Amino acid sequence: MVRTVVPMALTIVLVAIGLLHFIWAFSPWPMSDAVTFSRTIGGVDDDKMPPAPSTVLVGLALIGGAALTLMVNESIPGIGPGWLRLVGMYGLTVVLLARGLGGYFMNSGAAIEFQRLNTFLYSPLCVALGVLSGIVAVAASRR
Repeated sequence: MVRTVVPMALTIVLVAIGLLHFIWAFSPWPMSDAVTFSRTIGGVDDDKMPPAPSTVLVGLALIGGAALTLMVNESIPGIGPGWLRLVGMYGLTVVLLARGLGGYFMNSGAAIEFQRLNTFLYSPLCVALGVLSGIVAVAASRR
């Protein structure tokens, strides 16, 4: 299960969220407009979408994390030394856990729509993804 279900679930979710970020670089979908998007996804009260370059970079980082997961799991051929991929996997774990646990501090001063979604979806999802990536990293360390 650690070599099949966990890395595949992590990969699928990271790719899906990465693709959402690509969409958000150019569109407020699934929200109807930029104001609703900014309040719900960004937590700010304005009518501006996040800068497209940074949104695309986040999407690339998420999809890169998915590819890294598959490389560390030996599902696809790895690039670079194995120890560096493993360090990257532990780094991904730390970043996801930091966003998940630190995300609750983002609620202060944020729009109420964002606070609700951050408390019940965004932060718990990041913690769950951090745990899954940690499981992949530890399993790879033991091989």
